[in-house]
Amino acid sequence: MATTVAAMKGKLGSTEYFVLAMKAKLLAEKGIIPSEMEDWPNMSLEEREQRALNLTRVKNQIAPYLMRDKDRFFGAIILAGKNLKPEDFEPLGKIATEGLPRLYQTQTDLMGFLTLQDGVVLIPLDGQHRLKALQLAIEGRDKDGKKIGGHLPPNLSLANEDITVMLIPYDAKKARKIFTKVNRYAKPTTTGQNLVMDDDDIIAILSRMVADDINIIGGRLVKYTSNTLNDKEGNYFTTLATIAECNVAIWDANFPGKLNRTEPLEDRNTRTLFEEKVRDTWGFLVENIDLFADALVDKEPSGDNKRTEIRENFLLGKPVPQVCLVKAFVRLTSGKMTARQAAAKLNAVAWNKNAKLWDRVLMSGGKILHKNKGLATDLLCYMAGEPLDKAREKKLLDAYRIAHGDAKKQLPDRLK
Repeated sequence: MATTVAAMKGKLGSTEYFVLAMKAKLLAEKGIIPSEMEDWPNMSLEEREQRALNLTRVKNQIAPYLMRDKDRFFGAIILAGKNLKPEDFEPLGKIATEGLPRLYQTQTDLMGFLTLQDGVVLIPLDGQHRLKALQLAIEGRDKDGKKIGGHLPPNLSLANEDITVMLIPYDAKKARKIFTKVNRYAKPTTTGQNLVMDDDDIIAILSRMVADDINIIGGRLVKYTSNTLNDKEGNYFTTLATIAECNVAIWDANFPGKLNRTEPLEDRNTRTLFEEKVRDTWGFLVENIDLFADALVDKEPSGDNKRTEIRENFLLGKPVPQVCLVKAFVRLTSGKMTARQAAAKLNAVAWNKNAKLWDRVLMSGGKILHKNKGLATDLLCYMAGEPLDKAREKKLLDAYRIAHGDAKKQLPDRLK
C-alpha cells in the first residue's frame, strides 16, 4: 500500500535528496539491512566487510535503549530509496499557492509530499544499526523469536513515533560512494567521551562523580578526551577512562555478579551501596597513597608543576599504573587486610620509573606496557602479602619469567 509523507527537497553537489519525518513502523517495514538484501552473496568482500552488522551491539545496547528510555532520540538516518521515482514527489507549489505571500511562494517548490509506492525499498547508507534496532524494539524479538533486552516488553508506542530521514533516490554507483564517504570520515567517540555522555551506565555516572568532586579529584584534573597522559600534562591527575576501569574493579571486588553496563542499575539499595563504596575508596586513596596525595595537595594551576614532576619521575603519575594500584588495593582489602595496612604496603613499593621491579612488567624502552596490567596487579598483591597457594604462585612466577624472557627469574621479595 502506497504511503504519502510530508517532505522537503534539497540538493548538495549533484545529489538531490529529501528530508522527512517518517513513522518508525513505516521505516521498519520498508527498510532493509544490506546483509538481508538478495544480492548480498554477490557483493565483494570489501562491500560486505564495510556493511557488516554488529547484531550484538544492536540487541544489547541500541534496541534496549529505544525500548525503555522515554527520552530516546538519535540523529537522521541516511537512506537510498530503491524504486523511488522523481514523479513520486509533488511540490506544494504545484497544488496551491493562492493566498500565500510571495516570499513563501518561492519556497513551495522545495516543500511538498513524497509518495512511497509499494515497491519502494529503503537501504541505509548511514544508520543500519539504528534501523535494525527500531525493527527489533518494535517487535520485541529477533528473527529467532528470542526476546530483546531480556525482560523488556516490545515498545508498541515507538511504532508511531517520528524518525528523521534523509532519503536519496537509489543509484548503485552513487549509493556506494556516499556510503563509503559518510562512514570513512565518521570519527568514533573516545572511551572518555562515551563516559561523559552515558546516563545509563552506573560506572560512567560514578566516574563523573569522582572526577567532579573537589574533595576527591576535582573536574579540571581529569582528562576525558583521551585515555593517556604525557609527562608534560601537569594540568591533569588522571583520565576519566582510568577512573572507570578502577570503578569496575571496585564493583567486582565488593558486589556479586557481573555488572550490566548497558542498562540502568535499578536496585536503589545496591546503587546506594556501590556509590558509597566508590566514594569511600577514592576518598581514602587520594589521602593515603602518598604520591596521589602529593599530586592533589594543590589542585589549582599552581600545583601543575608538582604533578608534572611526579609524572616525569614516578609511575603513579600515569594511568596504567594507577589502575594497577587501585585494583591491587580493592583486592587486598576485600580479604583480611585493612585499608590502612594495604595503603602502607603499596606506599612501600618502589614507584620510581627506573626501578628494576617494573622493567619489562610496566616499563619497556621508557614506555608504559599496557598489556601487563594483570601481571603488575598480581605482583603488587603478592608483594603486599596476599596469600597464594602453590598453583597460583607458580602461575604468577611463570608469567613473570615470560615477561622477562628469563626462565630462572625469581619473584621479587614480599614487602615487610
